Amino acid sequence: MESNDPISPYPPTNRHSITSLILGILTVIVFCGGIIVPIPFTSFICVPVSSLMGLFALIYGAISLNTIRRKNETGGFMAWTGILSGGFIFLCMLCVVIAFVSLFFFAPDTVQPIIEGYQL
Repeated sequence: MESNDPISPYPPTNRHSITSLILGILTVIVFCGGIIVPIPFTSFICVPVSSLMGLFALIYGAISLNTIRRKNETGGFMAWTGILSGGFIFLCMLCVVIAFVSLFFFAPDTVQPIIEGYQL
């Protein structure tokens, strides 16, 4: 059977890889904006949001690499960029949370003077 549809010379781009790239770029922008912007309490909102977006960029990138391999699509570079940028910020935030939790758990006597001396 002949088909009247023109055959595309390029394989399609995976949509999950585009999503992973966008989320990875937004993760870096929101994280850096939350740290650099001198507006009070910006980092309390931007840092958790950026770590959540980093996790989603990591997940979408992994899904897209699997789909790209199965369906012979393009977009591997975009998926890897989303994985690396989103995963790096997520890993950094995970290390900070582990450091704070371990500080409260293993050395609670050193944290108490810091909390008592802190003022807004």
